[in-house]
Amino acid sequence: MPFWLRANQWGTVPLTTPAGTLRAGFRRSYTPTDTTKTSRPRRFDWTVGAQVVGNAATESRVLLPELYAKGRWRSIELAVGRWRQLTGLGDSTLSSGFINGSGNAIPIPKVQLATRGYVPLGFTKRFVAINAGFVHGWFTGAYIHGAYLHQKYVYLRLGKPASRFKGYLGINHEVQWAGQADYLIGSTAAVNGKLPSQFNYYPAVVLGTRPDSWETADYTSFDGAYWFGNGLGSMDLGVEMKTATGTWLLYHQHIYEDLSGLLWINAPDGLTGLSWHRNAGSRPGWLNRIVVEYLTTTNQSGSTFDYNAKYQGADNYFDHGQYIQGWSYMGRTIGTPFIMPQNEVVPTARTSQFFPNNRVQMGYVGAAGQLGSGVDWTVRLSYSRNYGTFSEPYLPSLDQFSALVSAQWHLPRMAGTQLTASLAADQGQLLPSTIGGFVSLRKQW
Repeated sequence: MPFWLRANQWGTVPLTTPAGTLRAGFRRSYTPTDTTKTSRPRRFDWTVGAQVVGNAATESRVLLPELYAKGRWRSIELAVGRWRQLTGLGDSTLSSGFINGSGNAIPIPKVQLATRGYVPLGFTKRFVAINAGFVHGWFTGAYIHGAYLHQKYVYLRLGKPASRFKGYLGINHEVQWAGQADYLIGSTAAVNGKLPSQFNYYPAVVLGTRPDSWETADYTSFDGAYWFGNGLGSMDLGVEMKTATGTWLLYHQHIYEDLSGLLWINAPDGLTGLSWHRNAGSRPGWLNRIVVEYLTTTNQSGSTFDYNAKYQGADNYFDHGQYIQGWSYMGRTIGTPFIMPQNEVVPTARTSQFFPNNRVQMGYVGAAGQLGSGVDWTVRLSYSRNYGTFSEPYLPSLDQFSALVSAQWHLPRMAGTQLTASLAADQGQLLPSTIGGFVSLRKQW
């Protein structure tokens, strides 16, 4: 399957062709606020949703990418289940994929307590708004049993809602922890194949602190020398400017996996982007949105990892010694799709690690617009230079180009019906050279 037909599709598109897919879903949304009425908006509301995907391909599967229930009280929301949610600050519509949580893998089932977007703080006269959440999740159906997800995020928006200029800054932190697996039996990274899962270790997982002891009956020196689980995250910055014709957003997602990353010793690693889109309410035109992004993950705080050093290098993004499939879920990368598993690259680019290539430089352009009154179009272009890993480099580096052209027709005689046709291609040394197409018919009631 060409890269841009499957990347960032929430793990619902097969890796091989030919393939057919049948999808059905429903959603009961929150009651929209009626600004024409003088009565107070509802303090409590609820929403539910589900989607089922059936794929017929080399390996036919039935997937459940969404099944959730959410309830809100004013600006606070409690959600249970699995649903589509990106992690980070950027253009969520047309990005190449956020560095830490891109929508490339099927959503992880979780419980989340969070604000509903940015909530202005009254004591700042609405100049400061906060967007925060706390999550516990389960890596169900994975190669390792009983593994958990811990996630939290805090983002601030500086500028009143109607301000022309706004600033953004925030941080998110994810930890893959606990679990047991046969491949860990006899390993120095676990005790009898088990990783620490007791609640008394949870504060260290949340705070990202090292345990008090070098090793105990519950864990080995692997955890004692570092911290529990596979921890990572991003520190995000952004500036937004609204003009008469559209809104600009400049953003950077800085990746980190340990203290060296938190101190930006691995700079400039991360995703940098600039996006423009027409203002809400504006008349659509031939160009409605454009995104330019640059991804680099080549620094990694240096090429050497030393337990005794104050700041470790060779961050080896997404790979991990205890979790042999690293920052992935159901075989797909959770973060940027440009750090991809072995089964997605050509055999000559595969190494001993699950992610054989996490040192990448990539440029990307995405654009979307409208032709006439009934045709929407989308274009995605990416070019990457791939260096492998510090321990197993590609010599020389491998270049890769991927492209997508897509059009959507809203059929006027069939209300709520959309016909989509896409053409995608891969050409280079990292992925198989492919040309593929996609045609679909979608009906919404």
